[in-house]
Amino acid sequence: MKTIYKILSCALLFTACADRLEDIKPQQSLSEDVAFDSYNNAEGVLIGCYDLMQDLHVFGSQPQFISDFITDNVNFTGSFPSLQDFNNFSVQPANSTVDEVWRDGYQVILGANAIIANVPGIEDATEEEKAELIGAARYIRGMVYFLLANLYSQPYIVNNGDNLSVPLYLEPFTGEVVNLPRNTLAQVYAQIESDLMFAEQNLPPAADQGFASSYSATALLSRLYLYMQDWENAANSAETVIAEGGYSLNSDLSFYNTVNDEIVFSIENNATDPQSNSDDETSSGSWDGYYTGRDQGGRGDGEFSPNLEALFAGEPEDIRGTFKVEDVNFNGNPAVYTLKYDNGNDNSSDYHAIRIAEVMLNRAEALVQLNQTVDAEAISLVNEIRERAGLTTPWTVGDFANAEQLLEAIYDQRRKELCFEGHRRMDLLRTGKPLRTETPPSVAVQNAGVGVVAGDPEAIWPIPQSQMNINPELEPNP
Repeated sequence: MKTIYKILSCALLFTACADRLEDIKPQQSLSEDVAFDSYNNAEGVLIGCYDLMQDLHVFGSQPQFISDFITDNVNFTGSFPSLQDFNNFSVQPANSTVDEVWRDGYQVILGANAIIANVPGIEDATEEEKAELIGAARYIRGMVYFLLANLYSQPYIVNNGDNLSVPLYLEPFTGEVVNLPRNTLAQVYAQIESDLMFAEQNLPPAADQGFASSYSATALLSRLYLYMQDWENAANSAETVIAEGGYSLNSDLSFYNTVNDEIVFSIENNATDPQSNSDDETSSGSWDGYYTGRDQGGRGDGEFSPNLEALFAGEPEDIRGTFKVEDVNFNGNPAVYTLKYDNGNDNSSDYHAIRIAEVMLNRAEALVQLNQTVDAEAISLVNEIRERAGLTTPWTVGDFANAEQLLEAIYDQRRKELCFEGHRRMDLLRTGKPLRTETPPSVAVQNAGVGVVAGDPEAIWPIPQSQMNINPELEPNP
């Protein structure tokens, strides 16, 4: 009897989705013929995959936190040696975080693969129900592959994606270890596109908070196409979500801590989620712990950088720049922290993985790149976001001499809007900008990594040594 990889059979933490899942029983170990003998059990495995996405090393904060603090957004003051290596741009293949992100990401992928392979045989589900389960699993798989590919491979602008990325495991775990070589980024992105397009066609247009919808898939496609510099598809995918999805900007910044129409897809956390891994538990992450000062119950590892504060100082009325609090950092020194994650005592803040504001920025950037003009619609989209931020003087076409000038302004707005959400590293790399620059506001800050750009070995994570030890097909990163 085949046994599903144990992480799927964990004591599934259904607390974040309790209302919907009252009848689904958590199991310690499920054989495939039991896990997929009914629609209800298969849905339980799917919820297990959603749950695993909360993990610290997946979307529970650590990869995203690193992706901000190795840039000009965040000062890292923490004590964890594995994270200090990232901050110092001295990461080695034996780094524990490098290994855990790879391992935990593939655990989610293997779970999704089990659903995709076994759901077609369920007898008590309609074809529509089966397609929806598979669509959700393919959305999850695509999203996790997107995370891993962007960490372990050079961005698409380097050699048009013809760089080694991560291996594509698309079949369920059968008990036999299969060693696969690394695929190219272009191949991985093509698989992600296929997964998201299937999800787009088979998921419902609306879903409960924390669950994927068809528009969640379309929104993530807009980001994928943006990273590929496929401007037309990026613009079109974003337009679909904006025009048809029913999402809207919240009237103020309270959306960070409420359920509202701005959120396209989120990772749901609550105070009862465990904060450490064990054989039988997943762990939600430390968004609050990293980004909340010590006096408010957090660690205070990630504070506003002087560089980011200087950007906000250019428009003092921007309320996004005031959405912060003074506290003390891990070392007990005064520091300034974002209020996007302010539950340091229980780590219960959700992670808003996709917001309509990002989708609007995706379309604005893609339109300018596509048309190579000072695009009026792009300006209008950004003006909506700026107005919500308290910036009452709208941009006009006459404010910009050319498309490049408008693009730079959009990049700054993207940085302001999405700071502390894990976007900055890829936004810099995909646009050919250095991760850190030695400018006056950051001279006194960490200057390791100054000048690192896409194509440099330091721009990406090494392949884990532990994985190369067990899989001789894996080639290391330079």
